[in-house]
Amino acid sequence: MSDELHELELEKLEKKGVSRYKAVLMASQEARVINDQLRQGTIESTEKPTTLALRKLFEGRVVEELEDSSIE
Repeated sequence: MSDELHELELEKLEKKGVSRYKAVLMASQEARVINDQLRQGTIESTEKPTTLALRKLFEGRVVEELEDSSIE
């Protein structure tokens, strides 16, 4: 994806209430999960985990984890 497309996708996320900071956190967490799955052989891909995570994020397939306020 070009930088212009990334900018448009980030604007769409912001309209849904996801800040750029939160988008980076969500994508990095998803990339870690994907990397673990690749290492375990659960999934196969020729793309980098970060690329897959960003694609999933922009497609709306990454769910924001809510912080548990009961944990102190």
